[in-house]
Amino acid sequence: MNFLKIKLLVIAIVMFAASSAFAALSYDVTIDTSFLNNTNGYLYFQYGGLNAVDSTATLHAFTGGTLAAANSTAVVDGTAVSGTLPGTVVFANTNGTNDYNHGITFGSNLKFSLAFAAPAFGGTSGGSSTFSLGLFQDETGQTSLLNGTLFTIDLNNDGTAAAQVLSNEATVTPTPIPAAAWLLGSGLMGLVGIRRRKEKQ
Repeated sequence: MNFLKIKLLVIAIVMFAASSAFAALSYDVTIDTSFLNNTNGYLYFQYGGLNAVDSTATLHAFTGGTLAAANSTAVVDGTAVSGTLPGTVVFANTNGTNDYNHGITFGSNLKFSLAFAAPAFGGTSGGSSTFSLGLFQDETGQTSLLNGTLFTIDLNNDGTAAAQVLSNEATVTPTPIPAAAWLLGSGLMGLVGIRRRKEKQ
């Protein structure tokens, strides 16, 4: 295998790793709340694990509706959750349930991004952590504004992630690979081409 082929192989590996890291473990979420416009309610986020490796789910880039001044303390266990909306909220899966509850006056939609991370994958086969969102009329989560959970995203012990949409109002898509990753790959390809032309001269 000549040097050029080795370079191209390395570039392909880098691009594959970038696409896996950025696309598979990061998701963009949109919730259509137009039918709830100007309605008061609560966002109930939860991240919990079952035989799962230690991991975090980071909620960021939240937009939509008018949030209450502070998040609610009406949760099962919020000790492993830090931050508050509309800023970044980080969920660890160290407890059986890890909850975040925030009052809101709904607008036409909600949008946010989720990024999952773990220091190491492996552990019990079939173990995973699950992130979910429910919308409720009351602070204690007794009356749902929709039929239960809107979506789930599982972070599996083998390092893969999978989303399941449970409501027509929810859209969950892998985050597109950042332009920087594509630029890195195309830049490396360009450098290989320049070097090859110089070697021919």
